[in-house]
Amino acid sequence: MRALIHLIKDRLNQARLLLYRLRLGSLGPGCEIDQGVSLQFPDRIHISAGCRIGRHATLRANTEERPGIRLGERVLIQDAVIINANRGQVSLGDRSWLGPFCLVYGNGGVRIGANVLVAAHTTINTVSHASERCDIPINDQPVLTGPVVIEDDVWIGLNAVILQGVTLGRGCIVGAGAVVTRSVPPWSIAVGVPARVVGRRPGAPEANP
Repeated sequence: MRALIHLIKDRLNQARLLLYRLRLGSLGPGCEIDQGVSLQFPDRIHISAGCRIGRHATLRANTEERPGIRLGERVLIQDAVIINANRGQVSLGDRSWLGPFCLVYGNGGVRIGANVLVAAHTTINTVSHASERCDIPINDQPVLTGPVVIEDDVWIGLNAVILQGVTLGRGCIVGAGAVVTRSVPPWSIAVGVPARVVGRRPGAPEANP
């Protein structure tokens, strides 16, 4: 019975992949796309080899940019992740990982490097609203955007918030629940609300002179 169930699941996955291969901008070999995944504006989504997208994740490439969303090789998108390109571009490097219920707003552009670990319920946001005027609703004031860059080998803890204009340097760590409003240097450890640097990783390379 287990063998039959496994066979049925395998055939269903193959059928889903065939359908996605016809619709996506590109789909590499060895990928897994679970049930309930929503791939919107699929011709602007490019998925490299060996990726896995978990149940009920949403990738929405609602942008004129091409690719709107790009996943490098062996990227893992866990259950219920939402990635909205929102007129920008979102890219994840090889072997990077978004935990369950992460939210990515790509309006200003999001570039995530390789081997990046983003824990569950983290938000990466590249958009905010002007609020200087009080005579009109904030909803009628300009939208402000700025890119987020997360370099290689970064670890972001549970429930963190990364705001627009921030760069997380190579190898840094962002603690659980941190709200990052300023860039974090390479190999640093940042915690708190707002996040501040409290140290460097043991054994981190010396800063360039």
